[in-house]
This record gives sequence, structure tokens and C-alpha cells, in this order.
Amino acid sequence: IRGIVPLTLSLDHCGPMTRTVEDAALLLNAMAGYDKLDITSVEHPKEDYTAALRQPVAGFRLGIPAYFYDHLDAEVARSAQEALKVLSKLTKSTKDVALPAFTSVGSLGGETYAYHEELFKRAAQRYMPPERRRLEAASKSTATAAEYVRARWSLELLRRSVDDAFGDVEAVVVPTVRILPPPLNEMLREAREGDLRLLTEIIANTQPFDVYGIPAVTVPCGFSGSGLPIGLTFAGPRFSESKILALARAFEQATDWHKRRPALSPAMAVPPLV
Repeated sequence: IRGIVPLTLSLDHCGPMTRTVEDAALLLNAMAGYDKLDITSVEHPKEDYTAALRQPVAGFRLGIPAYFYDHLDAEVARSAQEALKVLSKLTKSTKDVALPAFTSVGSLGGETYAYHEELFKRAAQRYMPPERRRLEAASKSTATAAEYVRARWSLELLRRSVDDAFGDVEAVVVPTVRILPPPLNEMLREAREGDLRLLTEIIANTQPFDVYGIPAVTVPCGFSGSGLPIGLTFAGPRFSESKILALARAFEQATDWHKRRPALSPAMAVPPLV
């Protein structure tokens, strides 16, 4: 993470953004590795993620955690079910699983402010409205040091126990986002008004993996009738990057969603941002 501007260091979940899984593996090979000057870095034997893409996935068992399938947009639900049908032919089995609850982790707002304090004092106007409000609230937080320490303890305990949920499966598969991408103007309006409902919906299925601190990869799995992209996420226990990349690659090769592009052209009118 060193060299990346963090939001909340304990929760940040960085990785490459690429057009294909193979490209992600190539970049992860360059990014991964122990860094003693990064307090979040963990010593782990170096792996070759591109070589790992060739491992067979036919024996993989997949978990379906019900929480992540709640309140799905109808088109997202349909694409996820079609993806599961494809995966049922590529892997050994699927079963219902439960990942641990993460609502008791507590607030780490003080950690967010700790990094940004000096920057925020000098140039608060350079932050986007949602982050500005978050930092303003953190700067006025009355949380005690003891409360922060208890929140960190809770987070560490959760991360030590999350691997137990993968005892009978190699990975879980979930829709990446429960809703279709909302119009940018709606997001801007909510940001101005301090309304977090859309943002909460957007991160509902991604935030848990930040909290768990486990690897996750998302790949395209469909488009809505209006041409909006739909994603599928694979996640596994700690240090299972090789397996989830191989699984994502197998799904990618069995479908052509990663080759599809939204119907955009230079002649299309760009809606005004207000």
C-alpha cells in the first residue's frame, strides 16, 4: 500500500484494474511482495500469479453467501444466476455458506483523519464532498483512544476467524454490486445533500471484503437491457489470490462478457452535470 494515498489504512484494499484477468495477474506479480516500510505489509512467500492461472478449477467448491444476494436489482440477479450456471459446469460444486458478521467492527474514523489531517487543514476544498464531510466529522469525533483500540481488536479478531468460513469451499462467488450503476447526477446530488443511500447500496457487496481483509477479484458477467455493466466477484481466504484468479480466468474464458463494450460513440450526446 505504501505510495498509495489511503482513506482508512486498515481497510484499504488495493489492486490492479485491467481489461483481463491475465493482465491483473501480471500487474499483481509486480505489486505483491513484503515491504518493511509498509506497516500493513505481511511476509508471505512470493507467488507467480500468471503461472497460477493455468491450474485446473474443476475440483473447486464454491460458496454462495445468502447475504450478498439480498435486495438485488432484477437484472443483476438474472446475470448472477446465469453466471452460476456457467460456473456449475466449470467447478465441482456449490453450496450455501455464511461469512461472519462484520457490523461490530466499530468506527475507525480517527485512523482516516490521522493520515489526512495536515492535508485537510491546508486544502479541504480539494477533497470531493463525500470525503470532505467524512473528514470533517472525523475531525470532530469524540471517540476515545480506548474505543479505537477496541475497534482494532474487533477487526483483528474478525480477520483471524474469517478463514474458518472457507473450510468446505475454495472461494465464494457474489454479485459485485447489487444495483445497476446510477446516473452520475444522482450521485452528485446525494453527495451535495449528504445522502448516503445510493453509496450504501453500491458498496454493500464490496465493503465486507475490505473488512475481512481477504483477496477478491471482479469480472464482467453481463449487461443490463440499457447497456449498463454487471459484475461478478470471486473471493477466498487469506493468500488465496492464485485460486481466485484461476477461477476468474476460467469464467472469463467460458464467456465473452470481457470482450463486450458499452454502446458508445462520438456522436452520442453527453448529459450535462448539474
